[in-house]
Amino acid sequence: MADTTKWTCGVDPTSKTAKLTVSRSDLERGKPYPIKLKGLCYSPAPLNGSNKFAPAIGDWFWDNFPPISGWDALWQRDLSAIRFPAAPVTPLGVNAIRIYCMLSRQLGTDGSIPNPWNQGHLFTHRKFLDLCWNVDAPPLDRNPIFVLVGVPLPDKMFWKDKYDQTLPAEISYWTQVLRETAETVGQHPAVMGFTIQNEQDGANVCYNNPEWATFWWGQVEKFAAAVKLVAPDKLVGMATHDDPNIPGKAASYMAKCPHIDFWGVNTYQTMTFDPVFNSIPGVGPGYSGLSGAALKPVILTEYVLPATSHRNPGEPSTIYEDAATRSTTADVIGKMLPQAYQHPISLGLYYFEFCYEWWNQPEAPNIYTWWGGTRADGLPDGWWDQEGFGLYSIRRGNSLPNNAPIWVDNGPNTPIDVHTERTELTAKVRQAFANVKV
Repeated sequence: MADTTKWTCGVDPTSKTAKLTVSRSDLERGKPYPIKLKGLCYSPAPLNGSNKFAPAIGDWFWDNFPPISGWDALWQRDLSAIRFPAAPVTPLGVNAIRIYCMLSRQLGTDGSIPNPWNQGHLFTHRKFLDLCWNVDAPPLDRNPIFVLVGVPLPDKMFWKDKYDQTLPAEISYWTQVLRETAETVGQHPAVMGFTIQNEQDGANVCYNNPEWATFWWGQVEKFAAAVKLVAPDKLVGMATHDDPNIPGKAASYMAKCPHIDFWGVNTYQTMTFDPVFNSIPGVGPGYSGLSGAALKPVILTEYVLPATSHRNPGEPSTIYEDAATRSTTADVIGKMLPQAYQHPISLGLYYFEFCYEWWNQPEAPNIYTWWGGTRADGLPDGWWDQEGFGLYSIRRGNSLPNNAPIWVDNGPNTPIDVHTERTELTAKVRQAFANVKV
């Protein structure tokens, strides 16, 4: 019989205390036990790749299929640094990762939407999930990394004005791929749940415009219900910006989402998490102040601080590995991470991130150093920055030049990128996670 896991979470309405439990069929006859999330965001786009590029848009986890080989070497190496005690790596003590994209059907290489939605290859993710589950280890030694799977539904699936202009074939693609992805990976024991969107919120669509807000939250409930239908034992949530007006002004809409199990918040606080959880004068109650059907546990789906700085543009050697900035960041991490577990409604957090690759932008795919590109004021620090965040820095492997392509023939261009631990940061994360008590 295959291993299974069943996840539940909720909030005691009197004490306002949240609880997350998992039952594993491989342990103690499936008796539920409580757990706190000690997580990392993991989106391992290789340098010169991007999580915005088709066809994968961030899915680097699929199983190989002839004649295409995938990125096994990348995530096998990374998971050992996250969890397995393989010298000289010191595990971080992580028990969960958040990934931003898993797709059962990928886009066209030019970004086009498949029509019909299920034409082309059915992408599976068994090998990656088996490694997270540590499938070959005895149950008591398994120490799984539980996976929060992201299906990145775009804004046009939630914003009424955009949805009304979206072609039926694209609506069908995203709706069916959400269902099929949840169905194909939702039975795996390493999967704890799903996020159905990341930061597709906004003031008008969430609370200011009643017509748009009714549609936005209605779509949230519809998509969450679709996932629950095929993966009833897994959690469903989403990730929104750290906007106190969401619990402050959208509580009546939130109460109409019974299939959402938790509220996910991407937050960047540097002093206290009270603005997330507690009331703000003139704004609203915070997530802890919600009541009735709107009251749900909170997961900090991203907690992020810059690990590097462009503090001295005239000296390139100070740009990426700036010891002063790493030290300052580490001090804030050491202060903030314990706070995330002190709020009774919190189930834990995902630190953003293991190794930073998100800002590999399509407009400048080959920019490795700031002096190789033009300013981009909308991005962190004003540059096409490969490394603004992350517990590990990143560079091309061995003799590969900075602008080397990521693909050669039908597989990755090797050697894979080299990751270097930022020990000031990992020491603080490791210490904070070690001190978490269930």
